[in-house]
Amino acid sequence: MTNFQNKTAISANICRPTLRGVGLRHPSNSWFPLWMLNRYFNFTWDNTPDFLFYGDINRKAIVSSSPNAIRIFLTGENIKANWDETDYALTHERVYNKRHWRVPLWRQFYDPGNTVLNRDFKEVKTRVSLFCNFIYSNERAKERIHFFKLLNKYKHVDSGGKVLNNIGGRIDNKLEMVSKSKFTIAFENESHPGYATEKIIEPLIQGSIPIYWGDTTIAQDFNPDCFINVHNYDSFEDVIKEVIKIDTDVNLWKRYIEAPIFKNNILPQELTNESYINFFNTIFKNKKSYVSHRSKKRQLQKYLWQLKLIKIKKIIFSIFYRSKTRLLFLLKSLINK
Repeated sequence: MTNFQNKTAISANICRPTLRGVGLRHPSNSWFPLWMLNRYFNFTWDNTPDFLFYGDINRKAIVSSSPNAIRIFLTGENIKANWDETDYALTHERVYNKRHWRVPLWRQFYDPGNTVLNRDFKEVKTRVSLFCNFIYSNERAKERIHFFKLLNKYKHVDSGGKVLNNIGGRIDNKLEMVSKSKFTIAFENESHPGYATEKIIEPLIQGSIPIYWGDTTIAQDFNPDCFINVHNYDSFEDVIKEVIKIDTDVNLWKRYIEAPIFKNNILPQELTNESYINFFNTIFKNKKSYVSHRSKKRQLQKYLWQLKLIKIKKIIFSIFYRSKTRLLFLLKSLINK
């Protein structure tokens, strides 16, 4: 890791509020890569910044604040950057160039050199008391609900979230349940190449085997020997056969737990702190905007005009509603006469 420290003050700000904690807390404690960058760059957070970090909600703040700022879009969701709006972006897409770098959401939960992996098999074997866990609150993800029901036919799966709860209530400590489980159903809300969240990294850290579905290219991030990649099987039934094999073979279970979570025990180069620092160092140094000030001004004018239209529609509706109410009152009065 390069011992890089930029002592030059960098003027920046964050649209508040935005997605998954971005801007809700001080940047040094906010969403990755902000807390990571805060270690290496000397940020000054003000209202007229040179650089504006933002997510995918609160559009009013994005287009109306700091019109001259260079915009940097961040998201951990399955959302693509709007290149007519943003100068730079960090999303889940496996694209690496001068304007975009990939930052999967799982990377927020893994801090190289600081994250402790609880994967000693002797300790794992001692603390595991559950077969498998299922902890979710989104009822719209049909694939993982279907898989839960199939696996639950083989052996009881503890559901500690809102969806299909079968333990008498929602758990207070998710990671504690994960650490006590031999397996974790780690299904994303949807499947898309590169889109990978905390659902895979949390069980890997806690020594639970993820049964993973979502990012079809996930083996580029993690060692395929340490998790069950649902995308490698023809059916959910075939996946369950593999689960049963591991569940009934201590040596096979041990093999999965003792396997390093990254290939050759090395975090992929493009996902290292050094790669992100180099990406941002170029941005901060060059201060190049790809979306013109004229375009940003047009976006603001368009948004303000849309707000005016909304107000006009409300006024028209209000007048029409009152007129309609009065008309009905008159008609009823005439009928009653």
